Amino acid sequence: MKWKQLIIPTIASALLLSGCSMKIPLGEEEATPTGDETAAEGVTQAIEARDSYYQMVIPFKPAAARGLAQRQVSSSLELEEVELGLMRHSTDAFDPEKFAYQEGQLLNAEDVSRLLARKDKSNEGLTPLNPAYADGKAEVEDDKFVDANKKSPLYLASIVEQNYMTKEDSGYQVGGVSFALILNREYVFQAPNYGPTYTVKLDQKKVIAEGERMANEFVSQLRKREDFKDLDINVALYMKSTQGSPTPGNYIKSAFVGTADQVKSGDWKAIDEKYYYFPSTSATSDVREDAQKFTLFSDRIADLFPDYSGMIGKGFYQNGDLSRMEIDIPIQFYSRAELVGFTQHVVGLLENRWEYSRNVPVRINVTSLGGDPEVTIVFEDGMDSPKVYF
Repeated sequence: MKWKQLIIPTIASALLLSGCSMKIPLGEEEATPTGDETAAEGVTQAIEARDSYYQMVIPFKPAAARGLAQRQVSSSLELEEVELGLMRHSTDAFDPEKFAYQEGQLLNAEDVSRLLARKDKSNEGLTPLNPAYADGKAEVEDDKFVDANKKSPLYLASIVEQNYMTKEDSGYQVGGVSFALILNREYVFQAPNYGPTYTVKLDQKKVIAEGERMANEFVSQLRKREDFKDLDINVALYMKSTQGSPTPGNYIKSAFVGTADQVKSGDWKAIDEKYYYFPSTSATSDVREDAQKFTLFSDRIADLFPDYSGMIGKGFYQNGDLSRMEIDIPIQFYSRAELVGFTQHVVGLLENRWEYSRNVPVRINVTSLGGDPEVTIVFEDGMDSPKVYF
């Protein structure tokens, strides 16, 4: 995966946050509107799904269920990982050279809300995926609400849809669809009448089993709808982070269903991905060698700059190996010359005393203590020297 300088069209800015970059696509170019015509359907320059690129269909259409996922995830960082991660795990099912990207248009907010509810007696249309209460009902009286929810937690927090488009004579048509089923790592709920908030720790094996069950039911329900009848479907299970976690959750499984009406056990492929913050107890415990390298790099910066108070790193691991690193360094500068000198020192350390593999791309964001950006340094495989952006 490579970091690149960001140049992102306004229409896509809500989705394409940090971690995305641009690449000039091969083949078809984007049409430039003259202002005297209705916007023609086309595609943008390609957007990077961290290692792979999709072009985006324009004019941009916001998701039909827009806003639901935002209310169910803990941070914009988590939502970014859900969306870009799903894009990343869709590349095997929908080749970026043949498909373009569009936010989900087939399920609206009412559809998704219905799917997220507890099972009831209804058999019409889409039916809820979350389990009913222990007594088999979808509702419970206020005085029994807390105990009932502790015994019967909700496992499915939200659903995100992405459409993958192919160009036909009549324009771009949906050729395939990917879904992320966002699962609760813990179940947080509030008692009625603005009562206290409760947190129920969930057994991870049980959550995954419920996720597989719900994915199978979900696909079976979709096949009954005309708009999903012949579409290739890809589904992935995402485990949310716990409340207050500085890192996002992670994808744990995916399955390409094709045009089948169910997800078979053999369809599932395990996904081994995880984020670690540096420094942290979990990083020191689980990836000790990388944690030591991070501390050493930080100490080398501190050797020459007394105002330096530390840095925070976020490492993304795939299959147990560090895949990329992003580092934030907040520091107070009292002159432009001091900023330039600090930047030169960090660049020198990256070139000559960087302990991580050269294959691991690193992005360093230097900011003021108030969070204002000062400089960004990017160093990745294939570069002779780091790139610096003031």
